[in-house]
Amino acid sequence: MTRESESELLHFCATQRGEFCEDAWTNFAPIEKQEMAAVCLFLAGVDWFGHEHGLRAAARRLLNGVDTTFAALAIALRFDTPRFANSLKRRLGLHA
Repeated sequence: MTRESESELLHFCATQRGEFCEDAWTNFAPIEKQEMAAVCLFLAGVDWFGHEHGLRAAARRLLNGVDTTFAALAIALRFDTPRFANSLKRRLGLHA
């Protein structure tokens, strides 16, 4: 995951927290499908974002039903989970 894609994702996720739309997650063109699926699975697993079922469904669609874990995607994409979580929490006004 590049800093550019991370920045795009942070903005997108902050907007989607209040106005969640599953189709928006599966059709967000600037981000590679695997990166978006990783973010969906990550956010589905935290208690501070919400929309768990919709995020898991979006991840399944993005991965075309292929069964994988967040951990496997995070390693493959070099997804810096703590950095992303802290940055998103700051954007959302949550305590990081």
